[in-house]
Amino acid sequence: MRVLLLSPGDRQAQLQRLPIAGQISAALNASLQVACPAAEAAVWKLLPAVEKLLPFGFDGGVTLADWANLLGSVREPDFEVCLNFASGWPINLLISLGRIPLRVARGGFSCTNPIAAEASDSAFLQPLGLAAETSSFRLSLPAAALQTAKAQQPEGDGPLLLLAPAGTGTSDWPAARWQQLEQAVQQQLTGGRIEWLRPGSPLQQAAQIASADGLVSSSAVATALGRYSGVAVIELEDLSQGTSLSALPLEPVLQALGLS
Repeated sequence: MRVLLLSPGDRQAQLQRLPIAGQISAALNASLQVACPAAEAAVWKLLPAVEKLLPFGFDGGVTLADWANLLGSVREPDFEVCLNFASGWPINLLISLGRIPLRVARGGFSCTNPIAAEASDSAFLQPLGLAAETSSFRLSLPAAALQTAKAQQPEGDGPLLLLAPAGTGTSDWPAARWQQLEQAVQQQLTGGRIEWLRPGSPLQQAAQIASADGLVSSSAVATALGRYSGVAVIELEDLSQGTSLSALPLEPVLQALGLS
């Protein structure tokens, strides 16, 4: 089976759809083509089942050549399923010009199998006869990427805690608290090592996260990569319990780490 995904949105949106695509690939032995913004295409390289990426902006800056390339894929005769996470009449018109028999979307005149507008992305699995099992999704990362990440870790053989601030300024956990957390871990955890998430490609960051023993994160992207890697994740947004993240004290984070 061949499946086409039309996937607009930022990096977080692309990461949310990875488990859906992974489940389709595993359950239906499907190969995938994904149309997504060029800046986020590297996310889909984390999934081996993606055989082709189609850079497409889903906005007013899309060129005629971009539309032509996407139309060429939509009209390929052997696609059986299209999952359309986008909306708008131009995309619907494009899909309707193709020959794909099963077209899932949150409505639109090209859709054959609509799902509720307020439904989560995992609801796109239902018309394929699949029940969502996205929580069990795990990335399979190249050994070379993992070896590179481990080679850059701090010296020692103690447990390694990775810190991943969102970097969103005043709405993030304050820098002073991150520094206090680093100091507390080094003082209270014998042999404990601290590493900060480095800038890099989705593969590089996923490998760094997967090579750690635990992750403290205020970054939605890092949190998703941590869960997909099977790493223990402490998500600061959860600990803040709906209050401002900037007001979260250090103590609940230490308690979550078992250090208080």
